[in-house]
Amino acid sequence: MCMEWWCNIVIRTRHDDHSKCGMVSFEDGFAGRRRRMKRLINATRVLTIATVAMTPDLNPQISRDRMKRIVEETKRDHPDVRLILFGETILGWFYKDGETQAYHDSIAEPVPGPSSAFFAELAKAHDVAISFGLSEKADGRLYNTQLVISPEGEMIAKHRKFWIRNKVFSPGDRKLTTVTLDGVKVAVLICADARSFELMRAIRRERVDVVLASLADYGTSLRLNQLMGAFYDAWTVIANRYGEEDERVWHGLISITDPWARMKVRGMGKEQILVQPLLISNPTGVGRWLRRILVGFRFIGLASMLTVQMVWKAVTKKRG
Repeated sequence: MCMEWWCNIVIRTRHDDHSKCGMVSFEDGFAGRRRRMKRLINATRVLTIATVAMTPDLNPQISRDRMKRIVEETKRDHPDVRLILFGETILGWFYKDGETQAYHDSIAEPVPGPSSAFFAELAKAHDVAISFGLSEKADGRLYNTQLVISPEGEMIAKHRKFWIRNKVFSPGDRKLTTVTLDGVKVAVLICADARSFELMRAIRRERVDVVLASLADYGTSLRLNQLMGAFYDAWTVIANRYGEEDERVWHGLISITDPWARMKVRGMGKEQILVQPLLISNPTGVGRWLRRILVGFRFIGLASMLTVQMVWKAVTKKRG
């Protein structure tokens, strides 16, 4: 940028009877700089997102009603919100002791189906995109699926989790799922999909602006969430569930990190909604690589601290 600015400086030489002098005019340089700054400002987009920690019910209809209230309250208090993110399979419990297979068989539904239609109407009524997880039934199999419904009520993305831990679900295709919302490129992943280096490389290669990470995770490590943000060179929005399901406790850790892996908002230990305006810019190739290098150092530091914590926890547990 500096070189471009200096190239705009015009050297003017004026002759008279007594002297020869070089006069430098900065007018063109400053005008060019103003034009570039204006383009930069115009290139920065804002997408305001809400992420949710919610307690689902065993009954999907009760969960849908809770989600409806959350959408209504969020848009009432924050009318500029353009997308609301809910957690993984949030219409019901994730595990049910001794009955997980039968339970998900009973609540699974096709896509399109009752829930996609319900949230299509809700999204359209409140002019907001909604992303939520559900148990999908297709081709005689169960899938752990995340949908994105547009503010116009259209289903614009469907991602099936491919890194499976709950074995009642079949893995989806190993591919990157993206959608564009208000000119912002958004990727969708579900919980353990984040372990895939192939997915990480695809997100970076496609220059995704925002990653929506839908979780059913009982972890409590903010650094782990921050590490996830450092992976993608993008804004990373994490939604989760909160509460008790049989003997399992979900702590409801949710967060939003920026492309520099800085934690902008976070919350844990209760049902809650976090709202954050995401400033989306288009850095140059050099700027993007510089950011990746600096965030890489941050990633090494976070990973080192997390490793030390894990080792110390294991040692103290063994001694105890």
